[in-house]
Amino acid sequence: MSKYRGVQKKGHLYYGYVYYKNKVYWSRGFTTAKEASLWRAKIKTELTGNTYVEKVKTTLGEFIDQYLKDYAKPNLRAGTVKNNKSMLELYIVPELGHIKIQELKPLHIQKLQNKLLKTKSTIYVFNIMRLLRQVLNIAVKWEVIPSNPSLKIDLPRTGRRDYKILTLEQLIYILNHVDKRDRAIIGLAAFAGLRRGEIFGLQWEDIDLKQKTINLQRQYFLGKVVPLKTESSKTELPICKKLALILAEWKLASGAPKWVFPGKGNKPLYPDTWVAKHFRKIIKYNNLPPIRFHDLRHTFVSVLIGEGIPTADVQRLARHASYQTTIDIYHHLLPGELRKGVNKIDLLLQSIEKSIEEKAGSRL
Repeated sequence: MSKYRGVQKKGHLYYGYVYYKNKVYWSRGFTTAKEASLWRAKIKTELTGNTYVEKVKTTLGEFIDQYLKDYAKPNLRAGTVKNNKSMLELYIVPELGHIKIQELKPLHIQKLQNKLLKTKSTIYVFNIMRLLRQVLNIAVKWEVIPSNPSLKIDLPRTGRRDYKILTLEQLIYILNHVDKRDRAIIGLAAFAGLRRGEIFGLQWEDIDLKQKTINLQRQYFLGKVVPLKTESSKTELPICKKLALILAEWKLASGAPKWVFPGKGNKPLYPDTWVAKHFRKIIKYNNLPPIRFHDLRHTFVSVLIGEGIPTADVQRLARHASYQTTIDIYHHLLPGELRKGVNKIDLLLQSIEKSIEEKAGSRL
């Protein structure tokens, strides 16, 4: 008999065991009784502390498949799922996919990060490793692993990322030199922070011009109109008076009964086509700095931040860091501080437009 409690010798090996809540937990075989006893102490601590997880043979690659199926697809936007799947299959699965997820160590992750930094940009590697961290957080939440090994790795420092944005003067200049449809599209991105797919998925029933709100319900993605994935993304946003006037003008001019930006065959206008044939030409012909359409969202956010709007309210208006915020909390905030935020855009625009008019008048 072993002198260690909870340890039995079978043949030449020692096995530890713990009896907890009507169940017996056995260890693998150890060459010494002391090793089996140390295992027993560790497992007993985990069981009583509710940090114990059952041993599984699942590899990281297998768990990633499960993550994409059972978490990503039901909860994330279609575009996000596509990008995440591509990134995981290109960079994580080939290097770490064969490792059992419960045997994944910080050193494995550190070596992968170091390897990627030799051929990829810092910001790209940061995004890859951040995604792996998110996947492993779900594994912890589902009690597949007791802790996230990637949290012991420092993500690569990306430095400050500079987004290309327009000044409000440049933005007003554009709006004064495009037709009513393009003015409405640009306005939704720059004055409400809507994404491309959200803009072209809008129907007139989503917009309340009197109350100056937009109720986001769907997006136009890869040629298909699909509902927004989460309840928190199906949200009502306040819009500024300037944008409401722009949309009212376009509604009257378009006469379209359903889609705000109608295309062919009872479908919305295709986003990529509009960006390629219209937006890029608008920027070029008006001698403005080359920007992406998505940078209009950055313009919107930068105005809010520049005007001292609280960070939490900026996040809710832009919706890029708050998709997990519940719809109830959002609606509690909407009538108050968020409305003040979009009203400040109106005040800024009025001031700039007045200045432009005064300068034009002085030249006459």
